[in-house]
Amino acid sequence: MTNQSYFAQSIPTWLGVLFLCWGCTNDVQEVRKVTENRRIPLEVQENLEVRYTDSTELRMEMEAPLAESYPHLKEPQREFPRGLKVRFFNKNGDLSSRLRSDYALQLLEEGRWEARGNVVVINREGEKLQTEKLFWDSRRERIYTDAFVRMTTEDEVILGHGFEADQNFEQYEVKEVTGTLMIEEDV
Repeated sequence: MTNQSYFAQSIPTWLGVLFLCWGCTNDVQEVRKVTENRRIPLEVQENLEVRYTDSTELRMEMEAPLAESYPHLKEPQREFPRGLKVRFFNKNGDLSSRLRSDYALQLLEEGRWEARGNVVVINREGEKLQTEKLFWDSRRERIYTDAFVRMTTEDEVILGHGFEADQNFEQYEVKEVTGTLMIEEDV
């Protein structure tokens, strides 16, 4: 084989290699667009325990079997797909309420949390709120929902749609009350 025929046969091969190399370049902006809103956690934590303080005073303790962080999304968030348990403390450091749910989502920039699935909140007096969806605005220190709620106190059960309370669950209001059942103690 002559050098000239070898060169003529290798031209398609070299053109193919050049085409592949040229076609494989990545535009950084294009890659960011593709991956920007993908729900792939950048951080995963198991058996998470967190304590929040304000001016060295304990305000909240949280436990979650799994936490997944998504700081790269347009709305940065942390997800708790296996639920969580939270204990709130008043300004004196006393336990004021407890919350648990099957799932939770924290919207980091908004300072808002969403709890879903078998949500139960119990205050210091033993009053219990049950619902399927509850929001906590940590900046306003308010919990609320527009979902169906069941509020159980020492002497009554209140059913309604909607609820709002301070985060310590000391002052609350059941909205759109649909029923009230009185609980009588056996003497």
